[in-house]
Amino acid sequence: MLDICPSAQKCPIFTGILKNKSFTTKTYKSQYCEAGIEGRDNCKRWQYKNKFGKVPETLLPNATESLEKIAQRENY
Repeated sequence: MLDICPSAQKCPIFTGILKNKSFTTKTYKSQYCEAGIEGRDNCKRWQYKNKFGKVPETLLPNATESLEKIAQRENY
């Protein structure tokens, strides 16, 4: 059984900005959402949620900016 991220099913990037990008969605899901604890720990969305409690809807799992810089930009 896969260890899937508890946020994956409702993750807004898959129903929002990536809605019609099936290859990208599949890649992100396999690399982050379905890759167990290691995948989640590498997901910028998961990191951000754990630190700030909520996540910008357009934040991608592979974002390269620091959490603080993203928060500053998003005014969190």
